[in-house]
Amino acid sequence: MDQVAARVRKVVGATEIYRRAVADSLGVSDIELITLSELWYHGARTPSALAERIGLASPSVTALVDRLEHAGLASRRRHPVDRRSVLVELTTTGAATLRAMFNMFSSDVAAAVRIEAPEHIAVFNQLLEQIAGALLARAADRPTIDATLRNTAPHPESVTPGTAVADADHE
Repeated sequence: MDQVAARVRKVVGATEIYRRAVADSLGVSDIELITLSELWYHGARTPSALAERIGLASPSVTALVDRLEHAGLASRRRHPVDRRSVLVELTTTGAATLRAMFNMFSSDVAAAVRIEAPEHIAVFNQLLEQIAGALLARAADRPTIDATLRNTAPHPESVTPGTAVADADHE
């Protein structure tokens, strides 16, 4: 199971590098690209809802949205119900950019698994869903995360930073 966890960490790391490359190409930061993805998946949001989703303070989100507006990727519009509030949404350019990004990602993943039998891909998809579900469940269990990390003492068998993926490659 440690090999599976190491491989998942490797995929997560590769995905983070991929996202940074895309962000660099677009001239936005990682957190700005994450914000655009949130808008893509969840639609227009208030700045406070965005702040909660991406883990930033409201003033930081205001500046972030200003930068996305300046880049032509997002815009603000009056909230239809709460006139005191605004909604942040993707512009047509922002939506087209995100569509192209996700299409490119899908093509890259498809190219990596193209030679596999369909039944293997189906099992792999099911495993990915189970892994995602387990990780989301753990992320929602903040007390256990806090207790685990607070009570962790160094163990001789603990992973040395920088070696987990390299060790898994040689197993």
